[in-house]
Amino acid sequence: MRIIDNKQTWKGFFTYLHGYEIIDTYVKVAFQMDLTFNGNSFTGTSTDSESENIFSEPIMVKGFIENDIISFVINYPYHYYKDEDGNIKFDKNVQHPTIEYFGYYDKSENKYSGTWEMIIFEEKISEDEYIEEIANGEFEIYRDK
Repeated sequence: MRIIDNKQTWKGFFTYLHGYEIIDTYVKVAFQMDLTFNGNSFTGTSTDSESENIFSEPIMVKGFIENDIISFVINYPYHYYKDEDGNIKFDKNVQHPTIEYFGYYDKSENKYSGTWEMIIFEEKISEDEYIEEIANGEFEIYRDK
């Protein structure tokens, strides 16, 4: 995809698994990114329908588009999560894990789709080995304007 406009708005959704039971379902969350491009690289901010009323600081985005690949990271200003009852909780003293997105362009659909992941727990078990718990899901995104 060739970049023409420096300032762009992208919209889409991401999904995540709610809970750990086999009967749990994926939650679909709408999100938007307001981006400034410099060549194939971009930076900007993001909002999503789940956390839009939580943060007073911006959610930062940084990434690139190269050929038919999109890759970006999202950094929330601080840690937030849903408790067992589905209530959103946050801790301004704890950094939220970086969320990494990677996807491919679908020319027939005119959108990118792929997966995201973040490390939610990491424990060093030896000099070169770690145990990680990873949350992940899928996403789709397209240029709105």
